[in-house]
Amino acid sequence: MSDPKTTPPQSRREAVQPSLWDRLVDDLPGLVAETEGRRAELEKELGADRVARLIAGGRRALEKDEALDADQQREAYLLIAQFERRALLEERGIVVTPEVLREAVRRDIEALFNTERLESTLLLGEEERRGYEDPVDVIAGFPHARRSVLNYGVPSFSGRRANDFDTDALARELKEIVAVFEPRLKRDTVRVKVERGDRKGLKIGIEGVLMMAPLPERLRLSTTIDLDNGSAATALEEV
Repeated sequence: MSDPKTTPPQSRREAVQPSLWDRLVDDLPGLVAETEGRRAELEKELGADRVARLIAGGRRALEKDEALDADQQREAYLLIAQFERRALLEERGIVVTPEVLREAVRRDIEALFNTERLESTLLLGEEERRGYEDPVDVIAGFPHARRSVLNYGVPSFSGRRANDFDTDALARELKEIVAVFEPRLKRDTVRVKVERGDRKGLKIGIEGVLMMAPLPERLRLSTTIDLDNGSAATALEEV
């Protein structure tokens, strides 16, 4: 058994792939650039050696340096805070724990179900529909576009009734959507079940194998759709 005191921190956690959103919001690259820029400006006033001593000494060293004026103190304080944040991010990286990954998938599924895809049939009367082509017909001949971010989202739910839907057909459609837009779930394991809830809602169960290291695990989600306004809420469920 390895000694926890000598095992690298990332080896003691399950190394899993972060979500795309977590990659996009990773602020380390921007923080490095901002830190170096602020450091260079401060070095012009105080000199490289003095700035290096302030960074090494941290906030205590800054408090003891009475020769700094108010602006220099403020800039030095921000620089030290940025270096502390930078050190934390460099140590942690963007590796996330299984719990964080499960929450990221739940969050992204909820966002998916709260977005109406382009390939939707609009609720229009005969007069309104005259001379107007449904988006579902427009995109039908473009299979690659149907599977691209142009068509991100789910069918329109708002303003419909639960009995308007063929639950089996809707489940098949949603299964394909989840398989396309949530690649962290192993495609051939995705299962979707649609049930009619109360008079104004649908309940959608989603299950699949979440790909993570060292071992994949089964994930189960429950999404409720409010047909009055089309809003969706997704929750994690015990497997």
